[in-house]
Amino acid sequence: MKKKLNAFTINTLDQAVDIIWENKKYKKKTILHLKYYFVKGFGSEFVLTFQKMLISKCGKSNFQLFVDCGFDNSLSIRMAIKKIEYIKLRGNLLILKKIKDITNKNRVLLNPAFNIVDCRNIKNINLKIKKLYFREKNEN
Repeated sequence: MKKKLNAFTINTLDQAVDIIWENKKYKKKTILHLKYYFVKGFGSEFVLTFQKMLISKCGKSNFQLFVDCGFDNSLSIRMAIKKIEYIKLRGNLLILKKIKDITNKNRVLLNPAFNIVDCRNIKNINLKIKKLYFREKNEN
């Protein structure tokens, strides 16, 4: 059975950079999770600007974004067209099927299964990630 990947919920650019560098030490894929209220408040252009800032600081291959779009269908379509890697969307099956077609054309995953680690209020992110990967190592 394949293990689920970890997605880290963040609020600031500094938290994102710290998480990316810590995961790079453990040679793990970094997936950054942005909550719906965060994206709804700042808008979809903020996510793209945030991604460009992270690319300039950490490089393109060191992280991926996971955006929660709530019930907002237009936001999920915009994120799919801009090729944000992972999108979470809730809604009825007919709309999800149509948006799934759009995401497949743009090579974007819709509603993937991740373990979400909340790092928004944690001061020592290094210790949190160390405990997380140490626990995974012992389970194997």
